[in-house]
Amino acid sequence: MRLDTRAFGLAAGATAAALFILCAVAVAIAPGATTAFAGYMIHTDLSELSRSLTFGNFVGGLVCWALGTGLTFWLVAALYNRLIGVAQRKGHCDALYKRMDGWRDVGVDGDRRTRGGPAGRRD
Repeated sequence: MRLDTRAFGLAAGATAAALFILCAVAVAIAPGATTAFAGYMIHTDLSELSRSLTFGNFVGGLVCWALGTGLTFWLVAALYNRLIGVAQRKGHCDALYKRMDGWRDVGVDGDRRTRGGPAGRRD
């Protein structure tokens, strides 16, 4: 299965933008609590750090996070597609998909989609 690199990158960028906006709103509403929460997540005391949430910082951070995340996930999808293409050309995937149905070996456990037993027998 190949990934649509454009859709994957756009979805990741949009998700990062939404999370950035939520974080900025949290900082604007409760800066002390947000800073304490972030400190708990990274096991450090951030209370001495200053926070500057201006409109320019907000827009710049939003653009950087959305574009950076979108491009990163686009690259991940492109790399995945390239690697899966190499595996398919070498025939690794076909043999694997014929043998495996999820985590089970179809030859031993049967095929759950057709409800057949081992080697295609009906149980």
